[in-house]
Amino acid sequence: MVKGLIRVIDDDGMERVHAAALQVLERTGLLIRGEFLLQALADAGCRVDFKKQRAWFRPDIVERQIGAQKGRYGLVRSSLWYPFCDRIPEGDAALPEDYTVDYGFTTPSMYDYPAGVYRIPTARDQREMILLGNAIPAVKAVCAPFVCGDFDPRIETMETARMLLLNTDKPGWVGTGDAREVKFLAELASLAVDVWEPGLGASAEIAMKKKKMLESRPPMFAHAYCTTSPLKLDTHACSVLREALAHRFPVNFAPMPILGGTTPMTPAGSIVVATAEILGCITAVSLIDPQLYFYATTISGETDMRTTQVCYSTPAAILTDAALHQLFRFRYGMVLNVEPAYVEAKCPGIQAAFMKTYRQMAFASMVSAPHPIGLLDNGSAFSPAQAMIDLDANRAMFKLGQGITIDDETLCVDLINRLEFCQNEAYLQTDHTLRHFREVMWDTHVFDRAYRGQGPYLPAEADARVLEAADKEWRRLVATQTPPQRDAHFRAELDRIVDNARRELMA
Repeated sequence: MVKGLIRVIDDDGMERVHAAALQVLERTGLLIRGEFLLQALADAGCRVDFKKQRAWFRPDIVERQIGAQKGRYGLVRSSLWYPFCDRIPEGDAALPEDYTVDYGFTTPSMYDYPAGVYRIPTARDQREMILLGNAIPAVKAVCAPFVCGDFDPRIETMETARMLLLNTDKPGWVGTGDAREVKFLAELASLAVDVWEPGLGASAEIAMKKKKMLESRPPMFAHAYCTTSPLKLDTHACSVLREALAHRFPVNFAPMPILGGTTPMTPAGSIVVATAEILGCITAVSLIDPQLYFYATTISGETDMRTTQVCYSTPAAILTDAALHQLFRFRYGMVLNVEPAYVEAKCPGIQAAFMKTYRQMAFASMVSAPHPIGLLDNGSAFSPAQAMIDLDANRAMFKLGQGITIDDETLCVDLINRLEFCQNEAYLQTDHTLRHFREVMWDTHVFDRAYRGQGPYLPAEADARVLEAADKEWRRLVATQTPPQRDAHFRAELDRIVDNARRELMA
């Protein structure tokens, strides 16, 4: 595997950022719209204004609470559920050992090729995209592809969860914005563990294994508590967090600093704001339960001063996320994940190819290498055709990260000496080539690597051929899938949970 890590921030820089974040927490503090968190801070000796929902943090309390989390949690992922690396390697970027891609981002729109339009996803779209994720071996967890427009918004999360559990053996998560849904998702998480590990039984050892999974990587529920820059944790996040604490789910605080918008224009200033948000929030929650697993995720952007659009595939945004990762990794001993999926491209083409490759390769050299597929328009839309293109492109990036193997078999000196000048036999004819070509070569289903024929060669036509191949490929994969078999007990339990949720949420 390729080794090394490009350092974005040195030890002196990390100490200066840390000191600055502590100053902000002490002098300005955070706005926290959850009384239970404010009460925990007040009980610990922090100054709190309950009326204004504002807390000021004593540096010694922050240092103590954050220090206690060092090295406890090491799972590396993007913003999605499935960890592709169990522990950050010492001194290296975190690269997946197996080809793993992120799938399912709960987007409100679907990019429809060949129509070239964005549309509201239907229940059929939702089911087909779940089946598509199930068909791709590199997808280890199928998270909810869409916010489904066919369902009543009050029950959409639960209906999507039902669809996941009935149509894939790799259920990931569904998003929730309603604290009342948490208890139902917790029940579904228990069902989902049984899908991941069928036939677990009910021994004490199995119960402990199930408990550990639910507390470290729970299926169905993986809420990111998005702080609102600058320096706020709003009512929505606090209400879901309060309910989730009862189930001891891991806590992921996720700032989205926007340079020149919600945070200072400079990466350094934005890093201070995001660091203060994460440290302050973890301090508050760890006062309530220090044994929870805590980690963080950032998705930094910058404000385009010409259009006011938020842009993610920019040097400053990428450097901000990379520096935050390295700060939390080396200074605090905590995991801070990055999300490479957000790009500004509205449709497949040159811009999407550049931005996706640039953003992912930059993170792979400075942080880690998650491999998302299918996202467009800053994470607001999913495209199955784009997913097929990304699947091939990401496979190339994955194989680059695997590096080269040097041993007697790969050096093949005897073979080189036997073939000499290839006058009697070519390498293409050898058993050695037959043994190794699949592991070495980058195979692609959509890109054109054939010999040049008769022209003309027009870019639009070349892109159209790639898109047509990608469109045909995802449809072929969906057609190969049949929903997994679920026994009567599983279906009855699933229906019971969703029906109970429907009665309460629709009341």
